[in-house]
Amino acid sequence: MKFHVITLGCQMNYSDTARIKSVLKNCGFDPVETIAEADIVIFDTCSVRQKSEDKVTGKLKEIPLTKKVRITGCMIQHTMRNQKVSTATKLPDQLKTWNFSGAVLTTEPTIVGLTSEEINTLKKPDTANIVGINHAFNPLFHSLSQKRPNIELFFRIDDTGFLPLMLQKLGYDIHYDQELTNEYSTIIPANINSSMNAHDKTAYIPISSGCNQFCAYCIVPYARGLEKWFPVEQIIHEAKTHLTHGVKEISLLGQIVNKHPDFLTIVKELLKLEGLEWLRYTSPYPTYYSDELLALHQNEQKLCPHIHIPFQSGSTPVLKKMFRGYNAEQCYTFIDKIRSLNRPISITTDIILGFPWETEQDFQETLKLTEYGRFDMIYMGIYSNRPGTFADRKYPDDIPYSVKHERRSRLNKLLYQISTENNQQEIGKIRTMMINEIGANGDLYGYTDNMKQITVKANTKTKGIKIWSLLPVKITNGVVFKLEGTLQ
Repeated sequence: MKFHVITLGCQMNYSDTARIKSVLKNCGFDPVETIAEADIVIFDTCSVRQKSEDKVTGKLKEIPLTKKVRITGCMIQHTMRNQKVSTATKLPDQLKTWNFSGAVLTTEPTIVGLTSEEINTLKKPDTANIVGINHAFNPLFHSLSQKRPNIELFFRIDDTGFLPLMLQKLGYDIHYDQELTNEYSTIIPANINSSMNAHDKTAYIPISSGCNQFCAYCIVPYARGLEKWFPVEQIIHEAKTHLTHGVKEISLLGQIVNKHPDFLTIVKELLKLEGLEWLRYTSPYPTYYSDELLALHQNEQKLCPHIHIPFQSGSTPVLKKMFRGYNAEQCYTFIDKIRSLNRPISITTDIILGFPWETEQDFQETLKLTEYGRFDMIYMGIYSNRPGTFADRKYPDDIPYSVKHERRSRLNKLLYQISTENNQQEIGKIRTMMINEIGANGDLYGYTDNMKQITVKANTKTKGIKIWSLLPVKITNGVVFKLEGTLQ
């Protein structure tokens, strides 16, 4: 049986996808690169913005009805958060409609929730043997399956380890040789690509899941559950596993990655590992940074000279309405700390445009922060209501789309200018480049240690260069969002 995974979302989604692939390969399924080759198509979804969900519904229409479809990820998880199950028997905690946290104490759990009928017939279940899965809880399944009868299964990311049992229940001949667990973090996708854009030498390692911040606009706590930190030894073990399979770059993941109580220890221990060339992490929070962590960026060459910090806005009133827990002044102070380091650090950020009640003056404050921060990249999101969030319940989506779009255009214009100026300042410098693509004409494409896209034109020096190589490059030109260089 062949399967293809369509990953729509952030780095965490790509890490999830790698774990799904690992479990299915252990069941005897074969991953393939195209929908045409696949018997089963899996969607690993995002729900951060409505646009993300629209991509899924649009992509579903492209899948032939002859191919089975399974859907997982944030889109399906947040839609079941408040659903009630009609039954005469009180359901155990494991069947609550959010991510359960307790360990399943058996290697042979009973899978329920595939149909509403199964839920309704439960009587005094053994709570240690029950895993609540989805379909009966999720109105989205019933809605989509009516339109797309080839949708076979919804499953939560937290239940990835139980995929073999779910598939057996659906009639597949499954053989697996590993003990099943609902502890998502213990599934290590050894020798399986977990990164974006087919970066085989990059591994994304989650060090936590969920979030307790409950920013007003954010669906993550509802989709991913409350914050859970993974043990240090488990994180280091996964990193060592990836490195033995040729990985060169590790990126640590967490909704607030530097909130992990042992984050500094994790970073220091990873930096000691043989075979590691680059270490990154995302997304941090400005108020959880320590001076010691910033000092590591200055002194440890393996810790990449790039920090992605999602400020979201430059306006203190907007930040307060967002429940971000810091003000604009603290943003400026944090930028100053980064700029005070003896090692130049590239800064990128996230900005939400058109948050409820955002005035023109608020937007001007965001432009001001952008100019001050000299950001190399901004990941812009036009605000959209996410059902169930505080903003959806309490704030009117009162900014016309035309205004949101116009503000995005103005912010982009400023960003293009800053990116060009920043990249021109790179000319003459020596950077390390990771090659992730070789063009048909021999041109080399990749990115630098400070996370900038770079191209090296084919010449005599580029002949015989292998993909995934790490090579020194002299920067010869800088344009918007891109560098050009020559091999040294």
